[in-house]
Amino acid sequence: MIDLLGFSLCLFGFNGFALAKFNHFKDVFKKRPTESQSKSLLFIAWISILLSLVLCVATQSGYGALIFCGFMSLSVLIIMVFYNFLVGYVKWFSVLNSVLVVLSGLFLALN
Repeated sequence: MIDLLGFSLCLFGFNGFALAKFNHFKDVFKKRPTESQSKSLLFIAWISILLSLVLCVATQSGYGALIFCGFMSLSVLIIMVFYNFLVGYVKWFSVLNSVLVVLSGLFLALN
């Protein structure tokens, strides 16, 4: 479950990076992002990526950085597929990913 949290945080972060860009945001929400929206998306994305890195390194010690690189590669591949071919499903994907982050974080906190 700890790996699921690390992966979902990484996926959440790269989704935030993609939404911070003008073209991706406009494709998904049909309007232009404000400057504060872009900056807050970038801030949240960086925090999420750093939390994923810290979580992977803290739980997997020596192999944590390698696992994190794998999570990053898979996350970027998934985000690329969604933003190139399945733009209509990005909102649902973002909600599902957010729920996954919350549920896996709660499961980790309760155990």
